[in-house]
Amino acid sequence: MRFPVLAFACLPILASQAPNPLHLAIPRLAQAPSMARDADLSTWKEALVLTEFGMIMPDDHGENRWPTIVHVGWGSDALYVAVEAKDPEPAKIHAAHHMRDTNNGDFDFVGVDLDPSGKGQSIARFFVTPLGGQIDEIMTDSTGENASYNCLWDSTGVLTPDGYVVKMRIPYSSLRRRPGDWAFRILRIIPRERRYGISWPRMSKDVQCDICQMARVSGAPVDKPGSPFLLIPFATYTRTQSLETNPGAPVESKARLGLDARYATTALTFEGTYRPDFATADADVDPLQINSRFKVFYPERRPFFLEGMDLLSPPAAQRQFFSRSIQSPLYGLKASGQGSLASWTLLHAKDEDGGLMLSANGAQGIEGLPTQDTAAALRLQVGGRGSGISFLGTDKRLMGGPADTGGQSGGIYLDQYLGSEFHVIGSAMAATSRLPQADGSLLSQRGTSTSAELDWNTRHWFASAVSQATSPGLVLVSGFTDLRGYRQQNGTFGWQGNWNGGRFSQANTYLRLRRLVWWDGNPFDRAVGLSSYVETANRWAWSLDWDIAGRTWANDEVTSNATRNINLALSWKKLIWAQMLVRATTGRTIDLASGAPARIRTTSFSSHGAVGDLSYDLSAQRTVLDRESDDLRLVRARKLATTATYQMPHAFYLKAQAFVVRYDGSEIVGVDKFLKAFVGWQPNAFTNAYLGWSGQRRQDPTAVIPSERMVERGLFAKVAYAMQF
Repeated sequence: MRFPVLAFACLPILASQAPNPLHLAIPRLAQAPSMARDADLSTWKEALVLTEFGMIMPDDHGENRWPTIVHVGWGSDALYVAVEAKDPEPAKIHAAHHMRDTNNGDFDFVGVDLDPSGKGQSIARFFVTPLGGQIDEIMTDSTGENASYNCLWDSTGVLTPDGYVVKMRIPYSSLRRRPGDWAFRILRIIPRERRYGISWPRMSKDVQCDICQMARVSGAPVDKPGSPFLLIPFATYTRTQSLETNPGAPVESKARLGLDARYATTALTFEGTYRPDFATADADVDPLQINSRFKVFYPERRPFFLEGMDLLSPPAAQRQFFSRSIQSPLYGLKASGQGSLASWTLLHAKDEDGGLMLSANGAQGIEGLPTQDTAAALRLQVGGRGSGISFLGTDKRLMGGPADTGGQSGGIYLDQYLGSEFHVIGSAMAATSRLPQADGSLLSQRGTSTSAELDWNTRHWFASAVSQATSPGLVLVSGFTDLRGYRQQNGTFGWQGNWNGGRFSQANTYLRLRRLVWWDGNPFDRAVGLSSYVETANRWAWSLDWDIAGRTWANDEVTSNATRNINLALSWKKLIWAQMLVRATTGRTIDLASGAPARIRTTSFSSHGAVGDLSYDLSAQRTVLDRESDDLRLVRARKLATTATYQMPHAFYLKAQAFVVRYDGSEIVGVDKFLKAFVGWQPNAFTNAYLGWSGQRRQDPTAVIPSERMVERGLFAKVAYAMQF
């Protein structure tokens, strides 16, 4: 691998000092200011006032037209922030009541970015919409935002004649922190004819990192940790019928008690969960990945596996640890800590469906047995911009089955920023697995995966080069392997632009190259492509992805086919009640089942938005794969999915999710239907009560007597109450 050697050899040459961030001291408040839902800020007089905001979206040049006044101070138990968001056109403010962590209406909002560790590795984001709705996220420069992160904090918001006022109280006990400077930033997003954004402190697109440009603030109390304990006892109840294998299955009722707990200090955080319930997470919908060699990746939504997990998910070619490999935990334990030079995380869980997960990796006859799962990570900081070297290890062991069943892995990861324009990411891992087979033997495998990436990014130009290799024997029983036994090289080079005025808002175009070969050198796939994106001042956007030239192989690398693909998309995001996207794709490919040339066509439509206090997501897709030689319909897939939430007063809500997925053709036939609806009450991130019904139906037209029947249905309920002390 010549590219990784060259990239790492250049580190001393390319490295330079990170930009010098702004420093200031935030005052300590003698008493907590009022958090009443009004515009009165008379109790905030001791707070520091910030007003010098600069443009950040679409471009960092130009005049800020939205006066914004921030009041910030350290309280005895929390950070207090109030924002006066003035608007020259207050009638255009996007505001409505909404469920936590949803922004389907593309609302106006203001937010606080915090890095209490001061390390620049990750930040917690606390956004508040004009009526006080909360959106919290965890973000890193490498992986972006994760809105599934949850934290216990308070917010209020109220509209005023010239804008709106929001107030925030962020308890120290909800944050992992240590003595020293915090990284701090205020953001405001204004969706109008463009999606404008302003920030304090001012930021520059000439500096190719985000967290490193945040201000450094001092004076945070660390001698008073506040309320270190968070306990969330809960009770759940289900009354269901599982009819998949037995249409006459009896109704089963099940009630159980569970507990989530956390103890947080300035340097250590301990978390635990017993019999966790994740019933409120939206059901996974088939993404219609037709004729794909790659696995389908479903994101994590369960709260216990989100906070503090960034160390266990470093950027790499393969995901060495994937929390969804712990399918049904009886309990989970997690500890994390940080010092001046390093951070660490340790996770341990017992998975009651662990044998089922091992079976998905090739084990035989161990379904129904549990596993013990352990993952540990250590990150050494090597720069002031979040650069670091990480070490990660995993262990999965079967309980009650053949001895030594399971697997282990170990990896090293580099994430290094070089000056203001270069970024290097590298990884190397090895894994072993021992999986029982039907004949009683134990299949042992060992594999490796390596990757290296060099990114270059300026205000208007960008490029990247990536090299990856994953051996055939790699089995990550605690992770997620996209593809085994291949080597890949990717490259991009392009231009980008952003404008705060004129007819256009943003645009980019870039040339793409990819080359994949199997581990033994036989060809797999190669293509040259072009991608372009243009967004106008009225929030119309057009994109083009075009494989100019390509070739793919099938049937054990023997059969090859000239391929082509063109993907066009048109979107409009100006309306609060309907932000729409239409996409059409057509191309020539190869049917992986037979190796025959085939045509593939996809059309899709999606819309999301808010109508008053009702927010929704709607998507529809149709994909057709036909054999080229005789127009035989190989696969036709259709999907319709929707989620809707109605936010009522006093934190009550109604929520429903439904989807229908249909397949027909010579290679697959079937229909899957799902509906979930419930009413709930959620005054904060961890207190929740709900009652609902869900059901799933399947249709099999190929049976002797074609049938459509319910495969699972029932009631579900939960009551959880968060206590902090």
